[in-house]
Amino acid sequence: MTSIRQRKAVVQKPWRGPLITLLIVAAFHSKAQRVDAGNGHALILDEHGVAWAVGRNDHGQLGDSTFSNRNTPIRIPGLPPLRSLVRGYDHSIGLDSAGRIWTWGNNSYGQLARRERADGPVPAMVEGHRGFKQVAGGHWHSIALKEDGTVWSWGHNYFGDLGSGDREHHSHPVPVVIESATRVYEPVRPLKGIVSIATVGYHGLALDKNGQVWAWGPNDYGQLGTGEGGVRTFAAHVPGMSRIAAIAVGWHHSMALDSSGGIWAWGSDPATQHHETIGTFRTTPSRVEDLPGIETVVCGSWHTLALDSSGGLWAWGKNHFGMLGTGDTISRSLPVQVDSIPKGCSIGAGCFQSLVVDSTGTIWTFGDNPSGQLGFGAGPGRSLVPVRMGKNVRDMWIPPTAPAPASAEASKAGTDRHWWIMVFSIVLNALLLWSLWRKRGV
Repeated sequence: MTSIRQRKAVVQKPWRGPLITLLIVAAFHSKAQRVDAGNGHALILDEHGVAWAVGRNDHGQLGDSTFSNRNTPIRIPGLPPLRSLVRGYDHSIGLDSAGRIWTWGNNSYGQLARRERADGPVPAMVEGHRGFKQVAGGHWHSIALKEDGTVWSWGHNYFGDLGSGDREHHSHPVPVVIESATRVYEPVRPLKGIVSIATVGYHGLALDKNGQVWAWGPNDYGQLGTGEGGVRTFAAHVPGMSRIAAIAVGWHHSMALDSSGGIWAWGSDPATQHHETIGTFRTTPSRVEDLPGIETVVCGSWHTLALDSSGGLWAWGKNHFGMLGTGDTISRSLPVQVDSIPKGCSIGAGCFQSLVVDSTGTIWTFGDNPSGQLGFGAGPGRSLVPVRMGKNVRDMWIPPTAPAPASAEASKAGTDRHWWIMVFSIVLNALLLWSLWRKRGV
């Protein structure tokens, strides 16, 4: 019974080398661009881990050592290759391959985790901590997930933003905690077993390894999903859901994606908001109408985007600046498909802006544009339909006024090394295939 499998293995063995090599080449050259947006600025992480930024820069959130807005993307100097790049409201956060965090931009409440509260227009590494695997930026705070499953936060904390058990601002990372069962001798203990985190405004969510969701922060519109009001300074379990696979957070609303592709929502309905008044909100999670195989959900401050299994884009929420991409300014409480754009593979959302990366690496963006955050140079104050930000990040022109990357030689060497790996792999494949052909010919 095993002879067939063994014979099959012998025949296939010469192909292992070429297949492994081709997989290595594919890993180096896959289009892995990711996008995110804050309050007037947008961030792009290209396939080589290089960070790009565009738009508003009054706090140095573009990281180019200036405070000047940019209407075309610029490369952020002084950073190692990143594996994650996210925005806060007006600050930015990068995570490198060594698990170190880099921050820049507004630091009025310590959200950059630096000793001084001055704005930081140049990226700097967060000292004293490493081993992180995910980061997220809130209004004036930051949160990060470590490899050991604990969650850390720093910055603004008046509304319990940090989940640290108090309401004091912290300019260095402190653990997110939960209420302890004993309470007397140990009132709180660190939140553990977490696999994903999310924040945008003042509240935060965490997803644990069992598919359960935890929440902390303000709860004036039911955004914590606990069915209660008031500020939560520590993480509390969100009931009513199971087998959750992903989470996302808006300004006053929260979203979750379960393992079957179903979407859950709680908190405010941004589509019903007028100024600071919100007409509809839910204090506990409820299922959004069924959509076809949703795989990704992200939230801007007032709207939500989703990608289905075929790459189709869905959008709903507030639309006063056209960030739903529907060609109008009509807000929608239920998802609507945006069919004026190619199939997407990555999405991001900001306060009043949306971004989509399609399978060719082309970036599409729509919404408000007062600071040039749509990234296509001088143009209209907003776009109600998706427009191209650029052909591809690799082809984007770096303005001569932008500072040269701090490690230009290292970056060039890295790029050259990737090309040499590709050439070497092709030659190796050719030799292996030629050798196999000769053996079979014999």
